Amino acid sequence: MVIAKAIVRTPCLTAVAFVAVGCSSSGEEAAFPSRPIEIVSWATPGGPTDLLSRALAEAAPPHFEGQRVTVMTRQGGAGAAGMQYLQGRAGDPHVLGVFTASGTVNMATGRIPFAPEDFTPILRIQIDPFLVAVRDDSPFRTLGDLFEAAHARPGEVSVSGFGAASAHFLGFARLRSVAGDPDIRWIAYEGSADAVVAALGGHTDAAHTNYNIVREHLRAGTMRVLGVALPVEALPDTPSYGEQGYDLAPVHWRGVVGPPGLAPEARAGLRVRLLAAIEDPGFREYMERAALEYATMEDADAFAVWMAEEVTTSRDLLKQLGLLDE
Repeated sequence: MVIAKAIVRTPCLTAVAFVAVGCSSSGEEAAFPSRPIEIVSWATPGGPTDLLSRALAEAAPPHFEGQRVTVMTRQGGAGAAGMQYLQGRAGDPHVLGVFTASGTVNMATGRIPFAPEDFTPILRIQIDPFLVAVRDDSPFRTLGDLFEAAHARPGEVSVSGFGAASAHFLGFARLRSVAGDPDIRWIAYEGSADAVVAALGGHTDAAHTNYNIVREHLRAGTMRVLGVALPVEALPDTPSYGEQGYDLAPVHWRGVVGPPGLAPEARAGLRVRLLAAIEDPGFREYMERAALEYATMEDADAFAVWMAEEVTTSRDLLKQLGLLDE
Protein backbone atom coordinates (compact mmCIF):
# COMPACT_ATOMS: atom_id res chain seq x y z
CA MET A 1 0.00 0.00 0.00
CA VAL A 2 2.17 2.79 -1.32
CA ILE A 3 1.17 6.44 -1.15
CA ALA A 4 0.48 7.69 -4.65
CA LYS A 5 2.93 10.35 -5.80
CA ALA A 6 0.21 12.58 -7.20
CA ILE A 7 -1.22 14.25 -4.10
CA VAL A 8 -3.17 17.40 -4.83
CA ARG A 9 -3.39 19.65 -1.79
CA THR A 10 -5.32 22.48 -3.43
CA PRO A 11 -7.71 21.12 -6.03
CA CYS A 12 -9.10 23.84 -8.24
CA LEU A 13 -12.09 24.34 -10.44
CA THR A 14 -12.63 26.61 -13.42
CA ALA A 15 -15.86 27.97 -14.75
CA VAL A 16 -14.98 26.59 -18.16
CA ALA A 17 -14.67 23.06 -16.73
CA PHE A 18 -17.97 23.38 -14.93
CA VAL A 19 -19.79 24.48 -18.07
CA ALA A 20 -18.19 21.73 -20.13
CA VAL A 21 -19.28 18.90 -17.88
CA GLY A 22 -22.71 20.39 -17.37
CA CYS A 23 -23.62 20.27 -21.04
CA SER A 24 -25.02 17.18 -22.68
CA SER A 25 -27.08 16.23 -25.68
CA SER A 26 -29.36 14.29 -23.37
CA GLY A 27 -32.12 16.28 -21.72
CA GLU A 28 -32.03 14.02 -18.66
CA GLU A 29 -28.27 14.49 -18.18
CA ALA A 30 -28.48 18.23 -18.84
CA ALA A 31 -31.01 18.54 -16.02
CA PHE A 32 -28.70 16.94 -13.47
CA PRO A 33 -29.16 17.19 -10.59
CA SER A 34 -32.91 16.80 -10.80
CA ARG A 35 -33.43 15.69 -7.18
CA PRO A 36 -31.54 15.54 -3.85
CA ILE A 37 -28.19 13.77 -3.69
CA GLU A 38 -27.71 10.79 -1.35
CA ILE A 39 -24.32 10.00 0.19
CA VAL A 40 -24.35 6.42 1.41
CA SER A 41 -22.12 5.68 4.40
CA TRP A 42 -21.66 2.22 5.86
CA ALA A 43 -19.50 3.53 8.72
CA THR A 44 -20.19 3.86 12.43
CA PRO A 45 -22.06 7.13 13.21
CA GLY A 46 -19.69 9.64 14.74
CA GLY A 47 -16.58 7.93 13.39
CA PRO A 48 -14.07 9.50 10.96
CA THR A 49 -15.80 8.24 7.83
CA ASP A 50 -19.20 9.39 9.04
CA LEU A 51 -17.71 12.82 9.80
CA LEU A 52 -16.32 13.01 6.27
CA SER A 53 -19.72 12.10 4.83
CA ARG A 54 -21.45 14.83 6.81
CA ALA A 55 -18.80 17.48 6.09
CA LEU A 56 -19.17 16.70 2.39
CA ALA A 57 -22.97 16.83 2.60
CA GLU A 58 -22.78 20.28 4.18
CA ALA A 59 -20.34 21.63 1.60
CA ALA A 60 -21.86 20.10 -1.53
CA PRO A 61 -25.28 21.79 -2.12
CA PRO A 62 -23.97 25.02 -3.76
CA HIS A 63 -22.08 22.86 -6.24
CA PHE A 64 -25.14 20.74 -7.04
CA GLU A 65 -27.43 23.64 -8.01
CA GLY A 66 -28.65 24.00 -4.43
CA GLN A 67 -30.06 20.48 -4.24
CA ARG A 68 -30.23 19.00 -0.77
CA VAL A 69 -27.44 16.51 0.01
CA THR A 70 -28.19 13.92 2.69
CA VAL A 71 -26.21 11.17 4.38
CA MET A 72 -27.81 7.74 4.45
CA THR A 73 -26.19 5.38 6.96
CA ARG A 74 -26.54 1.73 5.97
CA GLN A 75 -24.52 -0.44 8.31
CA GLY A 76 -24.22 -4.19 8.30
CA GLY A 77 -22.17 -6.98 6.81
CA ALA A 78 -18.81 -5.19 7.02
CA GLY A 79 -20.14 -2.57 4.62
CA ALA A 80 -22.01 -5.01 2.38
CA ALA A 81 -25.43 -3.51 3.16
CA GLY A 82 -24.43 -0.06 1.95
CA MET A 83 -22.57 -1.42 -1.05
CA GLN A 84 -25.55 -3.54 -2.05
CA TYR A 85 -27.78 -0.48 -1.91
CA LEU A 86 -25.33 1.50 -4.03
CA GLN A 87 -24.99 -1.32 -6.54
CA GLY A 88 -28.76 -1.45 -6.86
CA ARG A 89 -28.80 2.16 -8.09
CA ALA A 90 -26.80 1.43 -11.24
CA GLY A 91 -26.32 4.42 -13.52
CA ASP A 92 -27.85 6.92 -11.07
CA PRO A 93 -25.53 9.92 -10.47
CA HIS A 94 -27.72 11.12 -7.60
CA VAL A 95 -26.43 8.35 -5.31
CA LEU A 96 -22.82 8.33 -4.10
CA GLY A 97 -20.93 6.27 -1.55
CA VAL A 98 -18.03 7.09 0.75
CA PHE A 99 -15.44 4.35 0.34
CA THR A 100 -12.42 3.69 2.58
CA ALA A 101 -9.32 1.56 2.97
CA SER A 102 -11.37 -0.74 5.20
CA GLY A 103 -13.65 -1.50 2.27
CA THR A 104 -10.80 -2.75 0.09
CA VAL A 105 -9.45 -4.85 2.98
CA ASN A 106 -12.88 -6.42 3.41
CA MET A 107 -12.89 -7.17 -0.30
CA ALA A 108 -9.45 -8.77 0.04
CA THR A 109 -10.55 -11.01 2.91
CA GLY A 110 -13.70 -12.10 1.09
CA ARG A 111 -15.94 -10.76 3.90
CA ILE A 112 -18.00 -8.94 1.30
CA PRO A 113 -19.00 -10.22 -2.16
CA PHE A 114 -17.86 -7.11 -4.02
CA ALA A 115 -14.83 -5.89 -5.96
CA PRO A 116 -13.72 -2.35 -6.97
CA GLU A 117 -15.06 -2.87 -10.48
CA ASP A 118 -18.58 -3.25 -9.02
CA PHE A 119 -18.58 0.53 -8.47
CA THR A 120 -17.47 3.68 -10.25
CA PRO A 121 -14.48 5.28 -8.49
CA ILE A 122 -14.75 9.07 -8.69
CA LEU A 123 -12.52 10.90 -6.23
CA ARG A 124 -10.10 9.93 -3.48
CA ILE A 125 -10.38 12.83 -1.05
CA GLN A 126 -8.10 12.31 1.92
CA ILE A 127 -5.46 10.27 3.63
CA ASP A 128 -5.33 9.78 7.39
CA PRO A 129 -1.85 8.73 8.57
CA PHE A 130 -1.60 5.99 11.15
CA LEU A 131 0.27 6.58 14.38
CA VAL A 132 1.31 4.75 17.55
CA ALA A 133 0.23 6.32 20.84
CA VAL A 134 0.97 5.41 24.46
CA ARG A 135 -0.17 6.55 27.88
CA ASP A 136 1.73 9.57 29.13
CA ASP A 137 3.51 7.58 31.85
CA SER A 138 4.63 4.84 29.44
CA PRO A 139 8.34 3.96 29.58
CA PHE A 140 8.44 4.03 25.78
CA ARG A 141 9.62 7.29 24.25
CA THR A 142 10.19 6.16 20.67
CA LEU A 143 9.06 3.41 18.32
CA GLY A 144 12.48 1.86 18.81
CA ASP A 145 11.82 1.57 22.54
CA LEU A 146 8.57 -0.28 21.86
CA PHE A 147 10.13 -2.71 19.40
CA GLU A 148 13.23 -3.33 21.53
CA ALA A 149 11.02 -4.27 24.46
CA ALA A 150 9.04 -6.62 22.21
CA HIS A 151 12.24 -8.28 20.96
CA ALA A 152 13.47 -8.66 24.54
CA ARG A 153 10.16 -9.98 25.90
CA PRO A 154 8.42 -11.91 23.10
CA GLY A 155 4.66 -11.98 23.41
CA GLU A 156 4.52 -9.63 26.40
CA VAL A 157 4.10 -6.31 24.58
CA SER A 158 0.62 -5.59 23.23
CA VAL A 159 -0.87 -3.06 20.84
CA SER A 160 -4.59 -2.35 20.55
CA GLY A 161 -6.31 -1.34 17.36
CA PHE A 162 -9.43 -1.61 15.27
CA GLY A 163 -10.27 -5.00 13.80
CA ALA A 164 -8.66 -8.41 13.61
CA ALA A 165 -7.96 -8.14 9.87
CA SER A 166 -8.44 -4.48 9.06
CA ALA A 167 -6.59 -1.61 7.41
CA HIS A 168 -5.41 -0.63 10.91
CA PHE A 169 -4.12 -4.13 11.58
CA LEU A 170 -2.36 -4.38 8.22
CA GLY A 171 -0.80 -0.95 8.68
CA PHE A 172 0.73 -2.06 11.97
CA ALA A 173 1.72 -5.43 10.52
CA ARG A 174 3.75 -3.59 7.87
CA LEU A 175 5.41 -1.42 10.52
CA ARG A 176 6.21 -4.46 12.67
CA SER A 177 7.69 -6.20 9.63
CA VAL A 178 10.21 -3.44 8.88
CA ALA A 179 11.10 -3.43 12.60
CA GLY A 180 12.27 -7.03 12.37
CA ASP A 181 8.97 -8.78 13.18
CA PRO A 182 9.05 -8.56 16.98
CA ASP A 183 6.48 -10.75 18.73
CA ILE A 184 3.80 -8.16 19.60
CA ARG A 185 0.25 -9.14 20.49
CA TRP A 186 -2.40 -7.32 18.45
CA ILE A 187 -5.53 -6.83 20.58
CA ALA A 188 -8.48 -6.16 18.30
CA TYR A 189 -11.39 -3.89 19.25
CA GLU A 190 -14.64 -3.16 17.47
CA GLY A 191 -13.87 0.55 17.33
CA SER A 192 -10.76 2.73 17.24
CA ALA A 193 -11.95 4.73 20.24
CA ASP A 194 -12.25 1.54 22.30
CA ALA A 195 -8.71 0.56 21.30
CA VAL A 196 -7.39 3.90 22.51
CA VAL A 197 -9.29 3.62 25.80
CA ALA A 198 -7.65 0.21 26.31
CA ALA A 199 -4.19 1.73 25.98
CA LEU A 200 -5.16 4.67 28.14
CA GLY A 201 -6.37 2.27 30.84
CA GLY A 202 -3.16 0.25 30.77
CA HIS A 203 -4.78 -2.84 29.25
CA THR A 204 -2.39 -2.63 26.29
CA ASP A 205 1.01 -1.01 25.93
CA ALA A 206 0.11 1.14 22.95
CA ALA A 207 -2.63 1.90 20.42
CA HIS A 208 -2.29 1.99 16.65
CA THR A 209 -4.82 4.50 15.35
CA ASN A 210 -5.23 7.96 13.75
CA TYR A 211 -4.75 11.47 15.09
CA ASN A 212 -8.39 12.48 15.42
CA ILE A 213 -9.05 9.46 17.68
CA VAL A 214 -6.36 10.48 20.21
CA ARG A 215 -6.56 14.25 19.77
CA GLU A 216 -8.45 15.01 22.97
CA HIS A 217 -6.23 12.69 25.02
CA LEU A 218 -3.16 14.47 23.66
CA ARG A 219 -4.63 17.85 24.55
CA ALA A 220 -5.38 16.58 28.05
CA GLY A 221 -1.82 15.37 28.40
CA THR A 222 -2.84 11.79 29.14
CA MET A 223 -1.27 10.28 25.99
CA ARG A 224 1.81 10.73 23.81
CA VAL A 225 2.54 9.75 20.20
CA LEU A 226 5.68 7.69 19.56
CA GLY A 227 5.59 8.07 15.80
CA VAL A 228 3.33 8.95 12.89
CA ALA A 229 3.33 7.48 9.39
CA LEU A 230 3.51 10.91 7.73
CA PRO A 231 4.17 14.34 9.23
CA VAL A 232 1.05 15.80 10.82
CA GLU A 233 0.87 19.57 11.28
CA ALA A 234 -0.80 19.16 14.67
CA LEU A 235 2.16 17.03 15.84
CA PRO A 236 5.19 19.15 14.81
CA ASP A 237 7.53 17.53 17.35
CA THR A 238 6.59 13.94 16.60
CA PRO A 239 8.98 12.13 14.24
CA SER A 240 7.58 10.15 11.34
CA TYR A 241 8.17 6.44 10.85
CA GLY A 242 10.73 7.27 8.16
CA GLU A 243 12.60 9.66 10.42
CA GLN A 244 12.93 6.86 12.97
CA GLY A 245 14.35 4.46 10.42
CA TYR A 246 11.20 2.65 9.34
CA ASP A 247 10.81 3.22 5.62
CA LEU A 248 7.06 3.09 5.08
CA ALA A 249 4.02 5.31 5.46
CA PRO A 250 0.78 3.33 5.91
CA VAL A 251 -2.36 5.46 5.83
CA HIS A 252 -6.09 5.12 6.01
CA TRP A 253 -7.79 6.75 3.01
CA ARG A 254 -11.30 7.81 2.07
CA GLY A 255 -13.00 8.80 -1.14
CA VAL A 256 -16.22 8.80 -3.13
CA VAL A 257 -17.51 6.18 -5.54
CA GLY A 258 -20.66 6.03 -7.59
CA PRO A 259 -22.91 3.12 -8.49
CA PRO A 260 -21.92 0.89 -11.39
CA GLY A 261 -22.76 1.93 -14.91
CA LEU A 262 -22.25 5.69 -14.59
CA ALA A 263 -21.82 7.35 -17.96
CA PRO A 264 -18.31 8.81 -18.48
CA GLU A 265 -19.79 12.31 -18.73
CA ALA A 266 -21.65 11.88 -15.46
CA ARG A 267 -18.53 10.57 -13.74
CA ALA A 268 -16.48 13.51 -14.96
CA GLY A 269 -19.15 15.98 -13.93
CA LEU A 270 -19.43 14.51 -10.45
CA ARG A 271 -15.68 14.68 -9.97
CA VAL A 272 -15.62 18.38 -10.89
CA ARG A 273 -18.51 19.16 -8.54
CA LEU A 274 -16.91 17.21 -5.68
CA LEU A 275 -13.55 18.91 -6.23
CA ALA A 276 -15.35 22.22 -5.85
CA ALA A 277 -17.16 21.04 -2.71
CA ILE A 278 -13.97 20.01 -0.90
CA GLU A 279 -12.54 23.49 -1.54
CA ASP A 280 -15.44 24.98 0.43
CA PRO A 281 -14.13 26.88 3.49
CA GLY A 282 -16.22 24.79 5.85
CA PHE A 283 -14.85 21.56 4.42
CA ARG A 284 -11.28 22.84 4.56
CA GLU A 285 -11.83 23.76 8.20
CA TYR A 286 -13.03 20.22 8.90
CA MET A 287 -9.90 18.80 7.18
CA GLU A 288 -7.59 21.02 9.23
CA ARG A 289 -9.40 20.30 12.48
CA ALA A 290 -9.08 16.55 11.92
CA ALA A 291 -5.42 16.86 10.74
CA LEU A 292 -6.23 15.15 7.45
CA GLU A 293 -4.38 15.55 4.15
CA TYR A 294 -5.94 16.14 0.74
CA ALA A 295 -5.03 13.30 -1.61
CA THR A 296 -7.19 13.62 -4.70
CA MET A 297 -4.89 11.95 -7.28
CA GLU A 298 -4.66 13.04 -10.90
CA ASP A 299 -7.97 11.65 -12.17
CA ALA A 300 -10.75 9.15 -11.51
CA ASP A 301 -8.96 6.39 -13.41
CA ALA A 302 -5.96 6.70 -11.10
CA PHE A 303 -8.31 6.25 -8.13
CA ALA A 304 -9.75 3.13 -9.75
CA VAL A 305 -6.25 1.69 -10.20
CA TRP A 306 -5.41 2.60 -6.59
CA MET A 307 -8.46 0.74 -5.27
CA ALA A 308 -7.64 -2.38 -7.27
CA GLU A 309 -4.03 -2.32 -6.08
CA GLU A 310 -5.16 -1.88 -2.48
CA VAL A 311 -7.21 -5.08 -2.70
CA THR A 312 -4.30 -7.00 -4.23
CA THR A 313 -1.74 -5.67 -1.73
CA SER A 314 -3.99 -6.41 1.24
CA ARG A 315 -4.75 -9.91 0.00
CA ASP A 316 -1.04 -10.67 -0.49
CA LEU A 317 -0.16 -9.40 2.99
CA LEU A 318 -2.96 -11.40 4.63
CA LYS A 319 -1.65 -14.53 2.91
CA GLN A 320 1.88 -13.79 4.13
CA LEU A 321 0.53 -13.48 7.67
CA GLY A 322 -1.27 -16.80 7.37
CA LEU A 323 -4.67 -15.15 7.73
CA LEU A 324 -5.92 -16.01 4.26
CA ASP A 325 -5.67 -19.27 2.36
CA GLU A 326 -3.57 -19.35 -0.78
